Amino acid sequence: MTELDLGLKVASRRLLWKMGYTTRLDVPLRSVATPGSPTAEKRGRRSGEPEAYTDLDVLGYTVAGGFRVQSAIVDCKTSSKGSTNRMFWVRGVADFFAADAAYMVREKDLTNAARQLTSRLRISALTSSDVTRLEDLHPSDLALDAEPLAWLFQPDKATTVLRAFGGLDKRLKPLADYREFTYWVTEPYRNPMQMVDELVAVAKLLDPRIPQHLALVLDCAWLYLLSLSHAVESMRATHIADPDRGLQEYLFGGPAGLREKQGLAHLLATIKGSGALPAEVHVDLLPTYFPRLRELAVRILARPDTVLPALRMLELATSVTALGQRIEKPEDMGGLYEEVAAKRAADVVGFLVGTAGLDSGFRARARSLLLGEPMT
Repeated sequence: MTELDLGLKVASRRLLWKMGYTTRLDVPLRSVATPGSPTAEKRGRRSGEPEAYTDLDVLGYTVAGGFRVQSAIVDCKTSSKGSTNRMFWVRGVADFFAADAAYMVREKDLTNAARQLTSRLRISALTSSDVTRLEDLHPSDLALDAEPLAWLFQPDKATTVLRAFGGLDKRLKPLADYREFTYWVTEPYRNPMQMVDELVAVAKLLDPRIPQHLALVLDCAWLYLLSLSHAVESMRATHIADPDRGLQEYLFGGPAGLREKQGLAHLLATIKGSGALPAEVHVDLLPTYFPRLRELAVRILARPDTVLPALRMLELATSVTALGQRIEKPEDMGGLYEEVAAKRAADVVGFLVGTAGLDSGFRARARSLLLGEPMT
């Protein structure tokens, strides 16, 4: 990644913010670790080692009318060389993310052959000057040029944030790998429970006094709210009058998956009742924290307008914390702060802290950042 590449990335991130997205830079995609095979070993890979697929420069999410979660991807390169072949790559990555919009950004103009593919492949081809022109077509009330919001769009600050997560304690690698890789290739309905499991596994290692750890938890909250947004979108479409049923069906991949898990839970309960399983073994269909998860999902369901600003506040808070800075008061967010949305973002952090058994200091620091509450 060259410095100019990063400049295009943060410029594209800024454009997506002007368009109403929350964003993420450098999303690598790779396979999930699996048991090794003789073929893999012959090719020089260690047994079970994940294989890299590709990486995405900028990913954006927004919430459209009817609470439809929409996404956009941006591919940024300084050179126009190979743009024609790259168009097909962009289309493939867009399909992987089920993206509603796809952009190819280059420093200079693309080839005529590449531009002929834009309408057929549904990709917007832009130069760096086009990005600036598009920004002018999307006015925003946010102070994107004022700190700390401006830090999201500065290459040096973006580099520091990305590197902050690369220097974590090796014992936190499972959680770091999950947020960086596995989250994006896992079926979306699995992430609400998988995130909790990942945090539980490293709860004793996380210290809210360490900025990188706090930034990591805030970033997990961003990912978790995104996962809950997908869940709520499904609940609205299937069981708006019965959110309990709607959430259960979503968590288990649909009605058929729920019935299968119910049958398994019944079988395990029978075995446990016969004394073949220890009394402390949890055999219920739903995790013990399901009532709290349902309550959080219903809060989001009741106020869909809070989701996007909550995601954006978590994105900002993550970057500010990773930079070793802090948000002193809500007014410092450059017009981003909305009280109910900030409470919803804090609710997500609080849910993860309580459910995963994290140090309560994470909750206190998150509420201080997001709501301006004093630290006690």
